[in-house]
Amino acid sequence: MNDLFANSSFYLVLGSLFIAALFVGIVLFVIFSLNKRRSNLSARLDQIEAPIPQMSTNPAKPRIIGREINGSLFSRTLASWVNQVILFFGKFTPAKSLADLEHKLGIAGHPYNLHARQFSVLRFFLLLVGVFIAFLVIRSSVTFDSTTLLFGVLIIFLFYALPITWLNGRVRTRQAQIQRDLPDALDMLAVCASAGLGFDQSVQKISDYWQTELGKEFTTMRTEMELGASRTEALKNMSKRVDVSDLSQFIAIITQAEKVGMSYADVLQSQSIQMRILRQHRVRESVNKLPAKMIVPLALLIFPAILAVILVPLIPQLMNIFK
Repeated sequence: MNDLFANSSFYLVLGSLFIAALFVGIVLFVIFSLNKRRSNLSARLDQIEAPIPQMSTNPAKPRIIGREINGSLFSRTLASWVNQVILFFGKFTPAKSLADLEHKLGIAGHPYNLHARQFSVLRFFLLLVGVFIAFLVIRSSVTFDSTTLLFGVLIIFLFYALPITWLNGRVRTRQAQIQRDLPDALDMLAVCASAGLGFDQSVQKISDYWQTELGKEFTTMRTEMELGASRTEALKNMSKRVDVSDLSQFIAIITQAEKVGMSYADVLQSQSIQMRILRQHRVRESVNKLPAKMIVPLALLIFPAILAVILVPLIPQLMNIFK
C-alpha cells in the first residue's frame, strides 16, 4: 500500500485522466448546448425569412431548384455519425431492458433528448472508459496486490453506476417538482372551471401559460387529444408517463367524475384543497426528519471540534500531574 501511494506516476496518470475526462465532458456539453441553441434559432429564422418563389418568364423551360441544407455542419456530420453508431450498438440491447429504461427516461423528461438505446450505448462506453482507467491505474502500480485490484474494481463500478444514478436523480427531481406544482395547477383548473370553462379549455390555459414540467405534461395530453385520443385515454397516458401517486389519484377521481356526471368545478376545488393539505403534511414530515439527519454532521464535525476546544487547554495540566 505504501509503495502504491509512494509512486508519483500513479498520481500523475490518475490526475491527467481525470482532467482530460473533465475537459472532454465540458467541451461536449458546450458543443451540444450551442448546437441546440443554433438549431432553435435556425428554425425560427427559417419560419420568418422564408424564401419567396420567383415566377419563371419561360414556362416551357422548367427551373431546377437545389435542395436546401438545413442544420449546422456539426449536426450534419459528427452528430449524425455518432447517432448512427449509437443506434447500431443499441440494437443489441434486450427489449425488456429498453422498455424499462425508456419508461425511466420518459419520467425524467428525456434529458438531452436521450432515449433508451442511446443511453444504453453511452453507459456501455462509460464502462469501457472505467475499465481502461482501472487498467492504467493497476499497470502504473509497483506491486499488484488485493488493494490495487480492489481499487480498480471500485473505479469500474463507479463508471458503471454513475449513469443510472444520474438518471434516478433526474427522475426523483422531476417527480418532486410535478408533485409540488400539482396543488397550484388544481387551483388554476378550479378557477377556470368556476369561470365557465370546460376541462379541456382549462387544461389549455394552463399549458399555454405555465412553462413548468407539469405544464409540459398538460401540453402533451392536449396534443394527444387533438390527434384523436379520448380525454380518459390521454389522462391515463399522462399518469403512466409521470408515475406520481398524487397525479394518478387526481386522474382517477376526474375519470370517475366524468363517468358519474359530477361537476368538474366541485371536484377540482375539493382536490386542490386536499392536495394542499397533503403538501403541508409532507413539509412537516421533512422538517421532523431534520434532527435525525443532523446527528451525522454533528457527530463527525461539531462534537470533535467542541471536545478539542475543551480538552486541549487541559493537556498541559494533565501532563504536569502525571510527571
